Parts: sequence; structure tokens; C-alpha cells
Amino acid sequence: MAKYQKLNEPVFVMNAKEKSSRYGGEIVEVELCGIQSQTIYKTWADPKNNNWREWQHIVAAANTKGIVIDNLKLKDPEKKLVNADSHVRVCWMGKREDLANILEEHWNNQDTFRKLFEV
Repeated sequence: MAKYQKLNEPVFVMNAKEKSSRYGGEIVEVELCGIQSQTIYKTWADPKNNNWREWQHIVAAANTKGIVIDNLKLKDPEKKLVNADSHVRVCWMGKREDLANILEEHWNNQDTFRKLFEV
């Protein structure tokens, strides 16, 4: 059995904010929301870690653009924690308003909306 469970849906980035790390320095807390389940997930990206290259461009755009990502693994499914070492893939990036409109239509009309962000 794999060490980490694959997250079987794309997520969109709700926000990314800097926080003080309990180990010293600054980290970025990234809040994510599942496209299908609307489950809220979190991860922490540290500019000092090797995995920063996976998150740097996402963090840089997170609070100004709408971003949908996938290929994530859960570190702790019960706590909804995403493994920051996941090999993140950006599925869509554009205006936040466009993403909000797409998601609203999708959530309000599940039967006829084409699954734009299908995994």
C-alpha cells in the first residue's frame, strides 16, 4: 500500500498566506478546496525546502489569480492535510472571477455542466 493517499479530485487555491514557522522563519499556508467535494484542505510550503519549486509559482499567483491544481497526495486524510512534496500540476489559471463563475455554474448545475477540471 502506498504511503500517501492520492487526492482524486482537482482543487482550487483559496488563498496563500505567510505565517511564522514553529521551527523559525516564514512558511506559506495554502488553503485548497476540492472541485467536486468542496472539502477544505491545507498544506504548508517552505521557501527553504526543496519542494518550494513545486509551489513557488502557485503561491506567487494565489491571491490574484484563480488556480486549479491536481496530482496531490494526502499526508493525513483525516486532518485534510496535503503532502507538500506532491508533484503539483496546474490544470487551469486565469481570472479569479472566471473561476468563481465556472465553479458556481458547476456546483449549481452538476447534471449538465461539462467537467472542465476532470482528472
